[in-house]
Amino acid sequence: MRRTLTTTLLAAMLVMGLATAAAALGPLYAQDFSDDADGWDDSDDGWYGTVTHNPGTGTAIFEGDGASAPFSRFDGYRGTWNGGWIAEIDVYLDPAWDAGEGFDYSVAATGTDGLHQRDFIFHVAKDDSENALLVAGSNNTNFAVFEDLENRNHIEITDAGWYTLQHVFRNDGGTLAVDLNLLDSNGTVLFTETRTDAADTIPGEVGGNRYGWFTVIDVDGGLEVDNHELFAADPENADDCKNGGWDGFGFRNQGQCIKFVNTGKDSR
Repeated sequence: MRRTLTTTLLAAMLVMGLATAAAALGPLYAQDFSDDADGWDDSDDGWYGTVTHNPGTGTAIFEGDGASAPFSRFDGYRGTWNGGWIAEIDVYLDPAWDAGEGFDYSVAATGTDGLHQRDFIFHVAKDDSENALLVAGSNNTNFAVFEDLENRNHIEITDAGWYTLQHVFRNDGGTLAVDLNLLDSNGTVLFTETRTDAADTIPGEVGGNRYGWFTVIDVDGGLEVDNHELFAADPENADDCKNGGWDGFGFRNQGQCIKFVNTGKDSR
């Protein structure tokens, strides 16, 4: 299932304060599942759950087990703030799921010390009491499907189809703010949960991206996924590339980063 990203990313760029054209967000990582499911760890890799690639549809089926579910490092962890980044994954949601079914999906930030900073988690659950498929967000998972989403900021999913779980990491006056946006297949934002914590200062505490992780999946037959992607702001000048800044933009070294600034040639 392919989407047109331009409208969605341009809107997210404006929220992030990026006033330049669409090229201001550079792709760091993309897995569209057309050929394989590389980049995701499951029980075959010593992790949890299973990933089954479906070449006929160009998607994958993710399943959890008793402990957790598949995990991705994107193209690697980053400990340097790069001006903001966006992570996206498409998931097929169906209100006909049985009561109690659902999943949690987290994208985490890395601290400037290179260690885990904080998780930002979508919760999706077919709520038993409401008999409705609900989506909400928080910073914590209990490795089980949440049954209290009706008491949180949430949206009800009434139509089966493809939706995008989008995380927008941005600088809000020196503190990290993360918008957990739910988009429909046309790129329209249907729901937002914004998470902040005063301890997540920029540039003191917050670095770059960390992982994408389905901490739990409990859906009969698994969860169909597509289009796992990571985008980041491009460097605006050579100084952005120095003191390790090149790594946050996805370049292999400082020279590549400065060459991009000077010539526009992207070798990532």
